[in-house]
Amino acid sequence: MKSKQKKIMPILFRMSVLVMLFFILGFSLGDSSKENTLLKTILISDAALNKVSVDGLMAEQYYAESGFAYEVGDYNSVESNCRIAREYYFKESQGYKRIKAELKATGIEDKLIILYIEMLEDLIELTDNMFEACEHFESAARYYDIGNYDMGAGEIDMMNEKIRNHDKAVERYNNLLAEYKVELELRK
Repeated sequence: MKSKQKKIMPILFRMSVLVMLFFILGFSLGDSSKENTLLKTILISDAALNKVSVDGLMAEQYYAESGFAYEVGDYNSVESNCRIAREYYFKESQGYKRIKAELKATGIEDKLIILYIEMLEDLIELTDNMFEACEHFESAARYYDIGNYDMGAGEIDMMNEKIRNHDKAVERYNNLLAEYKVELELRK
């Protein structure tokens, strides 16, 4: 039930926005409009991503609450907090998908856009995994509440698999983010 690494992601994107602003300010007046369009597109995507990250933070809060409820055997609260968390995870995932579609629709073929889209794909995957982890957590809580511990344990195992997949997506995302930052630095 860990996803603390995910909370760092919105902060990292905000940092990339600052890097982008410095990048833009570093341009001379003679730079091409193609490069300016690229940077404007990235800044717009960063702003949209920051808005979507609020849904992710809300999802994490409700998911954490479900974990606290689980620790004290309050299975009804586990289930209700997971349901709310899933709503936010769904909204978050849809937001990432929209940003990805908008970036693809620009038709800009640049390494920064390609990396950004790949990072969004990992954000979508890790968010979808947490959505599914919540589904399994809800089921486990229902089984535990009626005393069916074998089925509850099976659901916890499936939840843990989704969390492992989430963690793998976080690792891929962090690697892409590092590559993205290097590409930004190369363009100074």
